[in-house]
Amino acid sequence: MDAHFDATAVKQLGLQAVKYVSILLMVFGGVVPYVPQYLQIKRTGNTEGFSQYVCLTLLLANILRILFWFCKHFELPLLAQSFVMIFTMLCMVHIYVRTRQKTILPTDKIRRFIDLESAHFWKWTDFLSYLQFLLLFTVAASCITYPCPTSPFLSNCWDFWPYFSKPCWARRSSTGI
Repeated sequence: MDAHFDATAVKQLGLQAVKYVSILLMVFGGVVPYVPQYLQIKRTGNTEGFSQYVCLTLLLANILRILFWFCKHFELPLLAQSFVMIFTMLCMVHIYVRTRQKTILPTDKIRRFIDLESAHFWKWTDFLSYLQFLLLFTVAASCITYPCPTSPFLSNCWDFWPYFSKPCWARRSSTGI
């Protein structure tokens, strides 16, 4: 009977280990492809082939996923994955901006979010502009979500938008990850 108990305990321990490893892979697995790209940009000082629009899409999609969580709760590892992806994309945008700032000539115009130039959307020359836009987007989306968190239409829009937008941005910029 003790051998059976030990085998059952080992089996339970193994299942728990698989469960927690799976959760960690779910939370952090999506950011793994960006680590080599980040290191390559940092090492070479070259952003060629990098698409800042992929970062935009993933940032907005994960912000909306977090807001969707307030409408319809889903598993916490998926919520954690959104926060990890947002942090990762902010790191990618930061290294992109920092690298591009080194190539700006004194005669080049500084592009900022507050200039409100649609031709230069998401092509700003300072990291703060990206944060300002994301804050504005998050506040606006939150103001829409807060009054009616149980609205099926709203929660379906927040759920659908990331899936709809990714192919659109991918067509616009197919280089990079």
